[in-house]
Amino acid sequence: MKLNDLEQAMVEGAHGKAAQWAIEYQRSVGTFFDAEDFVPVRVIHVSTDRETMGDSGVEFIEGLSQLPPAERRPRSFATADFRGFDADAFKFLLPGRDLIAESAQAVAALGKLGVVTSHAYVNDHSVTAPGFGEACGYSGTPSVIYMNGIVGARCNFEAGPSSLAAFFTGRVPRYGFHLDDKRIGTHGFKLEFTPETIADWGIVGALIGRKLNSYWSVPILEVAGPKPTILDLNHMALSMASYGSTAMFHVIGMTPEAPDWKTACGGRSIDTEVVSRDAVDDFYAEWGGVGEKLDIVALSTPQLDIPEMVQIAEIFEGRQVHGNTTLLVYTPLELKEACARIGVVETIENAGGRVVHGHDFFATFAKEIREAHGWERLMTHSVKMVNICEGYGYKPTPASIPRCIESAIAGKVLP
Repeated sequence: MKLNDLEQAMVEGAHGKAAQWAIEYQRSVGTFFDAEDFVPVRVIHVSTDRETMGDSGVEFIEGLSQLPPAERRPRSFATADFRGFDADAFKFLLPGRDLIAESAQAVAALGKLGVVTSHAYVNDHSVTAPGFGEACGYSGTPSVIYMNGIVGARCNFEAGPSSLAAFFTGRVPRYGFHLDDKRIGTHGFKLEFTPETIADWGIVGALIGRKLNSYWSVPILEVAGPKPTILDLNHMALSMASYGSTAMFHVIGMTPEAPDWKTACGGRSIDTEVVSRDAVDDFYAEWGGVGEKLDIVALSTPQLDIPEMVQIAEIFEGRQVHGNTTLLVYTPLELKEACARIGVVETIENAGGRVVHGHDFFATFAKEIREAHGWERLMTHSVKMVNICEGYGYKPTPASIPRCIESAIAGKVLP
């Protein structure tokens, strides 16, 4: 890789041990991906879910935080998606395990480095996104595809150490979706129906992701009927990333780099495939569960925004979650506090649900939680979570938020 004078000085240790480690690490990543040089970044996001980090990850961050300030000066602004643990929730979810102390340990270490531990994601709509065309360094899968597709910022899937390295260097290797030619659409799809729920949109993303199954594929979608909302696109994007490792997509007339087919395709001609309502219905049927006892409803991934929280509160209307079913509703801490001020949290919790902040259900010891409670049948509006939780031994059923809530009240999976 080509290094400028500043980068070479980092390699030589002139800007501290943290930057020296970081630039060497990033150079090895860039060399692997045939990056020609680095691109400066202003904003990065560190992926630090406690389950993913493990003890060794926390120890590494603590080691960096113990360096003298002159040896660990940052060159970019960083937030973290660690998000902590909800003390009350984890006393219930994993009784006997002290995850609060583990959370505090990692947050303190990141804070000492200068990382803003806001515990939020761009696609949770609780922090501001970078601008169109801006290079950034994000490690969270949900935010990367959101950035590339919906915002039009430029980002690759950066592993946790890669984004932490960018914090100290203020740059990332210039490869993949930082390059113009990698952002051009490669495959075309057309919807012949209008998805009715965000779960429908999630399934559309899953079907496209399964079909392409490649990080380097960039699907283009043309929709019929009303334009999707940002929340619709967010769920579709999450599923594309989960089922196909997709990091970039276009929606004609909707996303910023796809005003028309010609622009999205880079002037090339590509074939298109139809995504049908039947294919979506077949996906729902694939997971089954109708009529079965419902152990848990987990509404998460992405964490819910305020309109979704209000929707859930309105559905209850004085009714109660069934005694044999657990309802978990996940939202970022900042949004939970906002919902508490307007009575939404109280309504959900009075109905027997639990409003959880911080961690995502699938990303924080979901297997251990299942084993602790003996849970099997799970419902969620997140098609991404369906994909992941199956691997943890759950029997997941994807459904809209209203169907999930009605099923939680009934104590069984409703059609």
